[in-house]
Amino acid sequence: MKKPIFKKWWFWLIIVLIVVALGNMNTKPDPEKPTQNNEVVSTKPQDNKGDDKVNEDIQNTQPLDKEAVLAYTANIRGRTFVKEVLVGDHNINVVFHDTFENYKSANPQSGVSEEDYVQYFATGDEINKILMEESVRLLKQFIDADNIVITVPFEGKTHSVDLKKSVAETYFDVDFNTLNSDPEAWKSELSSKYFNKNDRQKFVEEFVQVK
Repeated sequence: MKKPIFKKWWFWLIIVLIVVALGNMNTKPDPEKPTQNNEVVSTKPQDNKGDDKVNEDIQNTQPLDKEAVLAYTANIRGRTFVKEVLVGDHNINVVFHDTFENYKSANPQSGVSEEDYVQYFATGDEINKILMEESVRLLKQFIDADNIVITVPFEGKTHSVDLKKSVAETYFDVDFNTLNSDPEAWKSELSSKYFNKNDRQKFVEEFVQVK
């Protein structure tokens, strides 16, 4: 009589091998399940585009070219009465002479009279043009500038603007990088729309301090 199959030694060897194989299959890690330290192990590729954009913006930001700024401000509105231009890494500060006497002392060879000086600033809107239009032009011209300060003293009062690039972009609803590279955009989106007496006055009421 033949022995039952379950009494054969090789039958139990096969059973043992099958059990071991099934156990190994069940212990393979699931790539989407948390590990013991509660971290999720995933084989999906990471999207680092956001970090790349931040790093790119940092790399593209350069300190201002002082000589370029000085050359440009030598031709701004009211340049005759500019006392000094201070240039930082990302800020520009334009300071006008506080009196005609101080202007004349610094420029003894100038043929400008005190009457010329008074007539130039007396209307008030000329000061507004300097504070608004020149601060905005500087932000457009130098895209690495974050802040523009212009100070115009006249007849015992100091008119000044401290304009941040981000604030100006929100106020005018523009992007200065685009305006820098597109003259038509500069004209249609900003200068033609806002460079008028009424909008200059609104700008002054919003941003200019008089002390």
